[in-house]
Amino acid sequence: MKRKLLCLTLISILILSLVAGCSSKSQNTVGDAQPQEQKTEKVTLKLGIWSSSPAEKKIVEDQIAAFKEKYPNIDVQIETIVGDYMQQMQTRIASKTAPDIFYLDSMPAPQLMSSGVLEPLDEYIQKYNVDIEDFEPALLEAFKWEGKIYGLPKDFNTLVLFYNKDMFEKAGLSEPPKTWEELREYAKKLTKDNVKGIVLNNELARYQAFVNQNGGSVFKDGKPTLDLPENIEALQFYTDLILKDKVADTPQNLGVGWNGDAFAEGKAAMAIEGGWMIPFLKEKAPDLKYGMAELPAGKQKATMAFTVAYVLSKDSKHKEEAFQLLNFLTSQEGQKYVVESGLALPSRKSMMAKFKKTYPERAPFVDSASYAVPFQYGLIGQKLVDEANKACEAVIMKQVKSAKEALENAQKALQQ
Repeated sequence: MKRKLLCLTLISILILSLVAGCSSKSQNTVGDAQPQEQKTEKVTLKLGIWSSSPAEKKIVEDQIAAFKEKYPNIDVQIETIVGDYMQQMQTRIASKTAPDIFYLDSMPAPQLMSSGVLEPLDEYIQKYNVDIEDFEPALLEAFKWEGKIYGLPKDFNTLVLFYNKDMFEKAGLSEPPKTWEELREYAKKLTKDNVKGIVLNNELARYQAFVNQNGGSVFKDGKPTLDLPENIEALQFYTDLILKDKVADTPQNLGVGWNGDAFAEGKAAMAIEGGWMIPFLKEKAPDLKYGMAELPAGKQKATMAFTVAYVLSKDSKHKEEAFQLLNFLTSQEGQKYVVESGLALPSRKSMMAKFKKTYPERAPFVDSASYAVPFQYGLIGQKLVDEANKACEAVIMKQVKSAKEALENAQKALQQ
């Protein structure tokens, strides 16, 4: 009898152990959507953003409110960084006082990713079953370094062609230009009475779209490639619109601060800008009738992608909870607030259709996302941009004889 009782006891213990083991495994399975929800310990996270419009800050506030409903044990404090964002953020990183997660633009991302101050997200992505295939590939690529992912893009913008509908109608133009040659011809017809056909920035952030459309590139395999024949041809076309055809000019020469002012004030019939133009025009020129179209194509379609990601600080004391916040902000649930605001494009492909349905007139932004090139050039990013900008300025200011000379000079400066 004793032996029978002993056997029954051992069997009971074994069964209880197996049940406990299965229960423990279930709670920590890779991909468990909310493995931390059972925690009751209060955690406070800091979220770093730059000073922007009230509308953008409201998006973040609404997202956080929704997050707190789902994770009541996690409090989130927004830290708005004013002034030079990257300079201040680098100071905080050095003093180990950086926010748990924070905005990071694609341009300076390589510097932080390569310096070991950011937490790689791959393990968390796997653990939480984050569908990274749903992000636009070019956007996600901007936050990869040596095979690891360091940020999830929160939103982005592409460049499109804004055009004045009244000016088009008066010039007998019914549709926006679709090719470089059409762009030149349209600009000629629209240039009259102190109005230029198009306003053009003397910056790489605008003329690179033409470079890419011509089959060129300014940075490849970790090296600058400014002086490629395709690049020279593209920059020559771009600057010829100003110097040779006289159907375009820079905002500075038109007496304004940027492309948006020139377009809003009727000093140019067309402008190449991103989605940030829409709220600007609503405030600056509420009665202006304008349309938006994909950029006129050269040998191929191309535009620029300007994106920002949320990244996780290596020094965060609450990395698990911080990733939960980061994941929520970039999830479909979090990005519905981006769609509703209309300030930028959601970075998830699954949300693009909703954005397009909500704002059908903004379809060109969505349609150009698949062929957009990130505004990013590795560890020499800012230096490359500076030299490329100087090259364009030198051509327009007639400091050099041609785009070829300007880009060759820029390439040499980068190789020194």
